[in-house]
Amino acid sequence: MASSSTGSMTSGLQNVNVKFRNIKNPMVLYRCGVEASFSISWMDKNLGRKFRGCTNFKDPFRYCKFFMWLDPPLASEDYKNRMYQMHLALVGMADGNAQLEQVIVDQNRRLMLMMKLLFIMVMLFEVMLVTWIVLLVKV
Repeated sequence: MASSSTGSMTSGLQNVNVKFRNIKNPMVLYRCGVEASFSISWMDKNLGRKFRGCTNFKDPFRYCKFFMWLDPPLASEDYKNRMYQMHLALVGMADGNAQLEQVIVDQNRRLMLMMKLLFIMVMLFEVMLVTWIVLLVKV
């Protein structure tokens, strides 16, 4: 069973009391009672930084404004650029995978159609062969 502990972290300008379900992978609970989501920033200023935030951020009535960086700011612009290029490469790979999956689906459809046509051709050939044999036997 996961261990539980309590801690204090700084979030924005507030000192936040949080309860961790698992010390190694904390899921932060805050005022709104919802587990804070884990995400990675892809904004220019904080490329690649990990954070947790209130999952209700789109709902102005339930949003508790909880936000917490999980790592320090990135060291240099060069590092930020490399992180962003890696992000773009991963997004490109995901798009490429989706295109390849569609090609496979299309190829499978063509293969099934060809198999059906081959079956029909074999059946027609058998009918022609039987007809030819019957005609030869009558002669």
